[in-house]
Amino acid sequence: MNDDDQLLYKRLIELSNRAYQNNIYTFSDFLSLSQQDVLYQAARDKSFAPIKYDLFGGYENCERKMVRFGSEADFGYEIDYPIKCIKVEPLAKKFAKEYTHRDYLGSLMSLGMDRKKFGDIFVDGMDAYIYADESTADYLLENFVSVGRNSVKCSISELPESYKKSALKETTIQVASPRADAVISKVYNLSRKDTIPYFTEKKVSVNGHIVENNDKILSAGDSVSVRGFGKFNLVEEGGLSRKGKLNLVVEIFGR
Repeated sequence: MNDDDQLLYKRLIELSNRAYQNNIYTFSDFLSLSQQDVLYQAARDKSFAPIKYDLFGGYENCERKMVRFGSEADFGYEIDYPIKCIKVEPLAKKFAKEYTHRDYLGSLMSLGMDRKKFGDIFVDGMDAYIYADESTADYLLENFVSVGRNSVKCSISELPESYKKSALKETTIQVASPRADAVISKVYNLSRKDTIPYFTEKKVSVNGHIVENNDKILSAGDSVSVRGFGKFNLVEEGGLSRKGKLNLVVEIFGR
């Protein structure tokens, strides 16, 4: 692990112990997929408190997630994650320009925002939805006033159900085997050789765990993320095609 990962490792153990010793919920910042893998490593450490934890990013298919240490079984009560969804929309849509995920991220960073304080960003035409921790959300409501050349306004909202559905495309692919490299190459139209660097550079995760072995076998229910491309779920395995290929039903998320 690099220095940042080591600091995060220690921080996660500290949060688990604080929750356990004080009987209170504790929360991490938003974690990327590689940082979530640090969590799974920390959870195997003997110093990690014997307490339950779960992850959530605003809605079930978010990539960046907070960790909540503690549960109703541990404490006898439950509290929600300190996450708010912010809707960002142009003040004058008639004259506004559509911007990308990268544009919104750049505008947030130019405000001096720490990336760990906000989660996934969903762009829907000229609008965008940003998940952020409560204090960051309150700051954005007052200070996030422009994206590119667009003057914008922010409000507390929810990610629309219509967007969740439109961002999800179900399709059937055919592969020789359910190996991770074979499935990823088919989903994102790559050669299997071209997928290898994504494994060696730790850009592939399955169910939140970094995967470096390209021959890992995927199963129905697995959620796969490839940094730079996106995320998909393997819904079910079908029968064989006439040419002996395996039919797989996958859900591919748009960004």
